[in-house]
Amino acid sequence: MVTCLSDGYIVKSYVAEGDMVRANQVLFKLDNRQQHTQVNIARTNLEFASISAAANSPTLAQVKDQLEAARVKLENDSITYVRYRRLLTTNSVAKQDVDNAEANMKSSRSNYLAALENCRITQDRVKQDLATSRDQLKNAEEGNQYYDLLSIGAGKVYQVFKKTGDMVRRGEQVAQIGNPDSIVINLDVDEGTIAKVKLGQRVLVELNTEKNKNYEATVSKIYPHFNETTQSYKVEARFNAPVAGLIAGTQLQANIITNIKDKALLIPHICLSADNKVAVKRGEKYDTLKVETGIISDDWVEIVNGLTTSDLILKWK
Repeated sequence: MVTCLSDGYIVKSYVAEGDMVRANQVLFKLDNRQQHTQVNIARTNLEFASISAAANSPTLAQVKDQLEAARVKLENDSITYVRYRRLLTTNSVAKQDVDNAEANMKSSRSNYLAALENCRITQDRVKQDLATSRDQLKNAEEGNQYYDLLSIGAGKVYQVFKKTGDMVRRGEQVAQIGNPDSIVINLDVDEGTIAKVKLGQRVLVELNTEKNKNYEATVSKIYPHFNETTQSYKVEARFNAPVAGLIAGTQLQANIITNIKDKALLIPHICLSADNKVAVKRGEKYDTLKVETGIISDDWVEIVNGLTTSDLILKWK
């Protein structure tokens, strides 16, 4: 099943039922104008992030200027404090002047360390913004691929569920593609018969599109699960030779050959009663005989004992 991974309108359908497709071929194109807008926004954001992360960017230049100003002030306040302490030894300045100079120096040191941390944080932030913008642009550009629905392999288009102009939601199925050389025959086998079915058994298939014509197939898989809905087991078979013009989904009837016996005596199934009795005419007399049965199909019953080829059997009313 070709499934849509995004919402949008189908603006172009490149395939129809019956077409053969190759791997990675574009099957449908969705309207991606909104996605283009997202790509353009992401590209613009990346451009601004690149400018902010550049060595000479205004953002970094501003914090570097603030850091340099704080460094110069710290240097000047430190020189002033040292000079005032030296002057204090000669009583050229008051003790209060020295204390004020020390307080200014400590305040300048705190401002410098704060400016240094702010510069580091700003540099990390613009680098992170740049990396995030790159990832967002990449994701937006990769999102464009979801608007071109591709075939994952070579095959044949069996069904198309959406056409040009239809709105498709995320997760909706748009088309069905299969390998025409690996058509599987799905058979429902009742629980009374499934024990007789084995892998590799011969199957005679009659398609509803071609009555009275048999194709040969082989049992390829037997599912162990009993289907409560159909009250049957699922069995798969594959054609022994390609069938020209075969259409997926064709109804059919099939006979699985579970046993072969030469020179068997057969009677129509409708001539056998539920308790294994057969009505016969022998000369002018009518009689009911109990018989022993062997292989049983939908139409025929093998009689192992109780009848001869000279007996005239009657259909039950």
